[in-house]
Amino acid sequence: MALTFMISTGRCGSTLVSQMLRVHPEVLSLSELFSTVRNRGYLDGTPDGAEFWRMLSEPEPVMDIMVTEDLKVSELIYPYGTGRFDPAEGLPAICHMTLPMLTDDPDALYDELAAEVPGWPARPVADQYRALFAYLAQRFDRPVVVERSGGSLGMLPRLREQFPEARFVYLTRDGADSALSMSRHAGFRLILLGHEAARITGVTSPEQLGPDQFRLLPPELGRLLTTPSELPRLMRRDIPVTAFGALWSTMIREGADELLRLPAESWMMISYEALVAQSRSELTRLADFLGIPASPGWLTEAANLVDPGRRAASTRLDPRLLAALRRSCAPGRDATETLAAAADAVRVPEA
Repeated sequence: MALTFMISTGRCGSTLVSQMLRVHPEVLSLSELFSTVRNRGYLDGTPDGAEFWRMLSEPEPVMDIMVTEDLKVSELIYPYGTGRFDPAEGLPAICHMTLPMLTDDPDALYDELAAEVPGWPARPVADQYRALFAYLAQRFDRPVVVERSGGSLGMLPRLREQFPEARFVYLTRDGADSALSMSRHAGFRLILLGHEAARITGVTSPEQLGPDQFRLLPPELGRLLTTPSELPRLMRRDIPVTAFGALWSTMIREGADELLRLPAESWMMISYEALVAQSRSELTRLADFLGIPASPGWLTEAANLVDPGRRAASTRLDPRLLAALRRSCAPGRDATETLAAAADAVRVPEA
């Protein structure tokens, strides 16, 4: 089983890449698995199978609220209304995004995993994931595993530590377009507030926020961060798009340092813009890195998933606002250029 993680800031077209890989007969395309469990100590401890399954399957109130309040999160693809589970009552977390990318019958796959995973022995959590990846790879006869979670660039240090055998695909997109998309996304509004809470309380990242830090926050900020029912109000809140440009830059700059620590042969960089404009050549380059054939049939089917109309949405902003947004993205753009220069030296092994 070959393991690759696709990492990004989020809102940069990574869902499209998951869909493109899904139609390749050799790739198990795992969508948003780590996004689902990121707030649950996703890479900590030595759980047994029952504990690991609870991590994957217990409902996630934030995602349930996004669905019930119709907050338009495109990654949530469970067959709401026709599937067995109801988000108003709590949907198994893994059913919102991950299982529907693998099968048209996520309820049946959920039942299969619910009968299998709880019986697994206690072991380091990374080994539980490896067992899950191997089970699904065998189940679907797809030996190449690509896990893709939006906003996963910040996960890179832990992923490197826990999965030293893994390789990485870094997907990037124009900062202004990514930031504009973030500003309209409930999850990224929460991420932005988490960074603000970390700044206020003096911790280095939102992952370090705990009860002691929340006691230091202004009451409104604490409520918005900890009360899922506040999400609709958060979506109505006026937040300057430039704040998301600054968030994008922060994520890029921190992630760039980590990417440059990777061995050159263990990562590659691809841009959303190039993927849209030159789909077949970029997909061929990605296939070479993953060690899978770039068959004409797959290239055609995957390229047909591209919607060219989704490019350059930020150019429709007021010119003065766009200029301010691009200034907020400038540090991240500079870091991206440094990464692009480094990526040119990556040696792609022959398939």
